[in-house]
Amino acid sequence: MSFPKQAQEANIGADLVAEGRWPVKTVSDVPKVPRSNFVEHLKGRSGAPHGHLRGLEIPLRHSPLYAVSVGAVLLLSSVPLSAMELGLPAQCELGNSCFMQQYPDMNPGEEVADPMCGGQSYDGHKGTDLRIRSIKDIEKGYAVVAVSDGEVLRARDGAQDRLIETEDDRAKVSGKECGNGLVLRLSDGYEIQYCHLRQQSLVVKPGQMVRRGDKLGEIGASGLAQFPHVHITVSRNGEVVDPLTGRKTSEGCSTSFQASDSLFSPSIVAKLDLTKPEVLAFGLAGKPLDHQALVIEGPPPQVSSKDNLFVVWGWFINLRKGSIIKLSLKDKDGNIVIDKTSDPLDRNKATFSFFSGKRHSISPGDYEIEVSVMNDSFMIRKASSIMKIN
Repeated sequence: MSFPKQAQEANIGADLVAEGRWPVKTVSDVPKVPRSNFVEHLKGRSGAPHGHLRGLEIPLRHSPLYAVSVGAVLLLSSVPLSAMELGLPAQCELGNSCFMQQYPDMNPGEEVADPMCGGQSYDGHKGTDLRIRSIKDIEKGYAVVAVSDGEVLRARDGAQDRLIETEDDRAKVSGKECGNGLVLRLSDGYEIQYCHLRQQSLVVKPGQMVRRGDKLGEIGASGLAQFPHVHITVSRNGEVVDPLTGRKTSEGCSTSFQASDSLFSPSIVAKLDLTKPEVLAFGLAGKPLDHQALVIEGPPPQVSSKDNLFVVWGWFINLRKGSIIKLSLKDKDGNIVIDKTSDPLDRNKATFSFFSGKRHSISPGDYEIEVSVMNDSFMIRKASSIMKIN
């Protein structure tokens, strides 16, 4: 999916303490496609929300691929509703190698509300987006898997993996915004639609029965995608359902929910907190951070003592308005090398990066890096690491 409502925010420039100052650089919102056009595009030509689902979102009774054996019906209907428990749609470690970027929009109007009434969605978004960091990470082959037992109803493959940045890019995926994907029929009226899989990665065909955890394909960036991820839309009897809260999107958001109502397994629910951002990555680099390059190449190489400058950096998703980023670098003796705090964010940021550094080489040795996010003077997210510089 994309970020037409929340800004896909680019760099905030760095202070180079003592050795001079780079000018503050704020790159305008990405994508370059006008927001008004993007929102209209997502509605699709038919006027239905989330046009990127066109091409796979076919009512079962109208699908030429609809052919279910008696054995398959018995298998799918034998699972009671209380047993419905969805796994993660990819083989990755949630919060480490993959991250929940966006959730369904629970507001039927033009305003946006994620399931917990926050901003981790955009207008008309029907699905849940599980992302990996960068296009480069696609090469690792993160498997997309069945979240439950079911039957493959429809599938499509062959679409190229590429990020949408311009009007021309968008035009090329018109009518196939879902990219490579499939529809999986579960029990009790549930269906799962998968989108944006890697080109030529699908290993299942319509009519095939799969078990929970079976590989379906791999995470990619096909269709209308601005970061590599797998998108799933959960529906029951034709109504879109948020898998985290178990609520229909038509029921609106709520600031709380019972974990027992979630369609996700308890181990997944325990790792999801929509009130907090995520730190995608952080580190020490030998050049200024290029935000737009992060989603392509991933984190920059670690600095060397031979580099003529060094920066501490952090890469974040789902920051709220007013959040403050703090970067800290200490040497092995605990001496502060860098201590930098950002200005409060002027609005919600779907993606954000921040860095600060010095214009001279860094001495070899061990350094402690700490990045943190503050909201209303409270630390809501922190990550730290010891890095050895050669």
